[in-house]
Amino acid sequence: MRVLIIINTLRYGGAEKQVIADANALAAAGHHVTIGCHESGELARRLSQKIRLHKIGSSNVGVASVLLFLHLLSNRYDVIHSHMFWAERVSIFPGKITGHKVVFNEHGLGLWRKWYHVIVMRLISFFADKVVTSCEENYRIRMEREGIRPDKMVVIYNSFEENSGRSNSTGSYQDSRDGKFTIGYAGRFDAVKRLDIFLEIAERLKERDRNFRIVLLGDGDLKRGLEKQISARRLKEYFRMPGFVLDPSHYYEAFDVFVLPSRVEGFSLALLEAGASRVPLIAFDVGGNSEIISDGVNGFTVPDNDTAALVERIEYLLKHEEIRREMGMTAHRMISSRFSLARRIHGLQELYRSLA
Repeated sequence: MRVLIIINTLRYGGAEKQVIADANALAAAGHHVTIGCHESGELARRLSQKIRLHKIGSSNVGVASVLLFLHLLSNRYDVIHSHMFWAERVSIFPGKITGHKVVFNEHGLGLWRKWYHVIVMRLISFFADKVVTSCEENYRIRMEREGIRPDKMVVIYNSFEENSGRSNSTGSYQDSRDGKFTIGYAGRFDAVKRLDIFLEIAERLKERDRNFRIVLLGDGDLKRGLEKQISARRLKEYFRMPGFVLDPSHYYEAFDVFVLPSRVEGFSLALLEAGASRVPLIAFDVGGNSEIISDGVNGFTVPDNDTAALVERIEYLLKHEEIRREMGMTAHRMISSRFSLARRIHGLQELYRSLA
């Protein structure tokens, strides 16, 4: 089967990592996979050599749509699978005009969308053949807020990718054996992730137990500002910020707990990866987080924006090593059984076959 996957960029991000994992697994299963994107990036280095990369030469939706239309006139695919709002707008009309099956993949909850975005989404979803949502909460919001028909949607959970064994220069964590309690995070550095909460965590913990560190993996526009805040509050000794890490598995193995303080979250790939690496999880009870975390079983969910409760859960795991280890093992079992890449790829293949 010939599959064209479209996404804006192959830089850092959970949806982008999922696209790379999907493409590699589909290619390994014998499908002919092409990725169309406006901008390549660091994650493109993880692509199998079997995958063709097609550069869409503009970020402007109208221009990109015309360029994709010209490409589709001479290149035939069984399915066009578009990830996120930019790709969905770019692909829908060129895809349908040229007689292709078009699948949308909604990763986030889309709560940032204003009324005119919602109208656009309702329109283009009407023409799409199927809309894949990353979790049940995503499904509910698409139906209630954007009016997408339930029969047009299917839940295919995002997945974690088994450790690839690949690494890079920052891939081994040198501080992992020094006995400090390590709080980890991985993801984008932007406002929705509320990374400033880690400063509050550090200030509260240092009053009670100074034997800890916070490791923030990732990159983004707000990283420099966060570094300045850390310095201004004299917290540098507690933080490590290695930047974007192509394969974070070595870091996950050194984390004692993984914390996700987002105010909005669809279905976090970072939570899946950390849990699959036997790390207990703590997050605010937003979006699809409760579909990954069973409170008190493989981690904790706390009421949104209740930083005091978040710190209490971190302290509890700091003091109870045996419970921490048990929660990590449970996280691995639960995530491996429900959210494996093999399970996701099976769902995608069944969907593609039903449309082709």
